[in-house]
Amino acid sequence: MKRRIAVLPGDGVGAEVVAGPVELLEVIAAAGRIELTGPWPVGASAFGALGTGLPEPTLAACDDSDAMFFGAAGEHPGVSLDAYRPEHSIIGLRQRYDLRVSIRNIVRPGGGRASGSRVRAGEGRGRPLIVLRNLLGGAYGAASTRTESDGSGPACDEVILTPDQITELAEMACDLVEQGLASQIVSADKANLMATSRLWRSITGQVAESRGVPLRHTYVDRMAFELAHDDVTADTVVLTEGIFGDMLSDLAAGRAGSIALCGSASVNPGRPVRGNCVGLFEPVHGSAPRHTGTGKVNPSGAYLALAALLEWFEETAELGRPVTEALSESLQAGPLTYDLAAQGAETVGTESFAAAVNARALPRLKRLL
Repeated sequence: MKRRIAVLPGDGVGAEVVAGPVELLEVIAAAGRIELTGPWPVGASAFGALGTGLPEPTLAACDDSDAMFFGAAGEHPGVSLDAYRPEHSIIGLRQRYDLRVSIRNIVRPGGGRASGSRVRAGEGRGRPLIVLRNLLGGAYGAASTRTESDGSGPACDEVILTPDQITELAEMACDLVEQGLASQIVSADKANLMATSRLWRSITGQVAESRGVPLRHTYVDRMAFELAHDDVTADTVVLTEGIFGDMLSDLAAGRAGSIALCGSASVNPGRPVRGNCVGLFEPVHGSAPRHTGTGKVNPSGAYLALAALLEWFEETAELGRPVTEALSESLQAGPLTYDLAAQGAETVGTESFAAAVNARALPRLKRLL
C-alpha cells in the first residue's frame, strides 16, 4: 500500500520550516514509496488569501490522504486575530479526523537526559523523551463542557475522562515500551485532588501491570520539577492528561534548549472516521510571525515530525530513523541556528541547517529506497 501525504505549510514560518523535510518527502515519492500532494492552504494565511481557514479543496485533499504534514498554526502577518482565530484550523482538523491522541518527541543536542546536561554515558542514546496525552476529552472537551462568563458571573470548564479513553492511552504507552522506543512509563496526574486523576491512576496501573511494563506514578507538579531538574531519562514515556502534557512537553523542550526540539503527532489510532486520514504531524512551535521571512528559525521540529510520520505507517517505518540520525548528527556537529548556538558562536539560518540535515539523510534514505 502506498501512503498519500498532504503538505499543509500553514501560517507564519510554517512554509520555511517544512521546506527541507519536504525535499526528503519528494525523494521518497520519486522512488515510488509514497504519494505527495500540496502544498495546500490552511489557517490564518488561507483566511487572508481566501476568506476561510479550511478551504474545501484542502479538506478534500486531506480526506484523500493518509496523513497531513503541517507547518504551523498561529498568527500570520497581515491577518488580524479579530478577523480569524488561527487555532480554529488545527482544532477543526483534529475533530474532523478524530485525532484524539498526541505523541510528542523531544530530543536534546548531546542525547541522554531530557536536557543534555549531566548526561550519563549511553543513557537513552538516540531516543527521545515521549509525552503521550489525550487531545479530545479531558480538559480538551467539547464546547458543551464549558460555561463562559460575561465578567459578572463564574466561568466553568468541566473535565471529563472515560475509562476507555484512559485505557487506550495506557495501552499505547505500553506498546511504545514493547517496541523498544522507551524503557519505562511515568504516569503524571493530580490524584491527590482530582477525581479524573484518581481514575487515571487506577486504570494506567492496571493496564501496565497486565502488560508487564514498568510504570511509575507521580504527581504532575513533581513531574514538572523532575523535568526542570533534569531527573528524567530520555527513553521515558510521560503518560498524562492533555492539558498537563501540553505544559510538560513545552517545559521539556525548554530544558532541552529550544521549543524547536519537539515534534508532534496528532493521531487516530483506530480506523479512519472520514476518508483515509489518521494523523497530523507538525512541529509544536507556533507560527512566529515576527520571524516570518527572516530565514532564521530552527526546522528541527519539522524533521522530528517527518520522522514520526514515516514511522507511524508500516510501509515507511524504516525511513524514519535515517531522518532522526541525520538531525542528531547535525545538532552535534553544528553550526546551529540562533536559538541553540552558544553566545558568540557562528549561527546558520533555516535553509543552511536544513541542507546539512538533508546532506546526511539522503545517502541513508537512498540505500533504503
